[in-house]
Amino acid sequence: MATAPARSSARPAARPTARRAARRPARRATTTPRRALEDDDARYSNETKLRSEAQAPFRVARQFLYGACAASATIGFGIATIQAATKAAGAPNAPPLEGSLENLAIDGAALATFAWLYAREEAARERQMARIGREERLGRLRVELAGGKTVRLEDLRSFSRVVVVSGDEAYARTALEDAEDVREALIERGVLVVPVIRGDGAIEAPSAEDRKFRCTPLRANDWLEWVAEQKKMSKVSDDKGVYVGLRMDGRVRSSGTGRVPFNRFAVELPPVDSWGGALDGFDGRVGVDN
Repeated sequence: MATAPARSSARPAARPTARRAARRPARRATTTPRRALEDDDARYSNETKLRSEAQAPFRVARQFLYGACAASATIGFGIATIQAATKAAGAPNAPPLEGSLENLAIDGAALATFAWLYAREEAARERQMARIGREERLGRLRVELAGGKTVRLEDLRSFSRVVVVSGDEAYARTALEDAEDVREALIERGVLVVPVIRGDGAIEAPSAEDRKFRCTPLRANDWLEWVAEQKKMSKVSDDKGVYVGLRMDGRVRSSGTGRVPFNRFAVELPPVDSWGGALDGFDGRVGVDN
């Protein structure tokens, strides 16, 4: 006698219906303050953050103090607001209205003050991080030394005080002529000139005698982009020649427009085999000219 085939007990996996999928709430992309801060910090490298903390070691403590005081003032402001509202509504056990209004004014002023102090510290941190980031990008640019060796600018730290001279050919030649007048003094102080030519024009490559005096920038477009960023930050027109002098640690020491003050560099900078001032990073002090 023929028997009916046994039905399989396995059931196909249930698929969500269109109605069920429609009932599911759509996820909204939200950006919390913490996420925004993380995204902001992601623009900078860990080295930039470490250098920023080293240059301003108490900024985090100040921001924590300002934030805590602002939070305390916010709580006090809220309590004073409730007390004033309940007294105005005629609550019998509410504190006097004059005292509540006085506390409201004090807490409001404290909240505004500490919020402003915190915002000022955050703006200073952002400016410092941006400056250090620009210095790091400059350190990654490459140059060719007189002997043919190519290095990053950051590889010259602790050995050379780089002076970037950027402008048209006439500006660069004038700067090199001024540097030639005090050549020996600049070499003694580790000054290394990097002429960056804008537009048409070129300068002859440095000779073997210029090994510690001048080098050639590689990938000129990268250099010009960096210089253009500095001009934009300083609100300097594109047609002006500029110079940027670095300390031995890679930080910008002096910058400006017009003729490069090589004579002043030769006088104020200490030789590379001696110590400078105790408060200026042992690298001489030259004022910012822009």
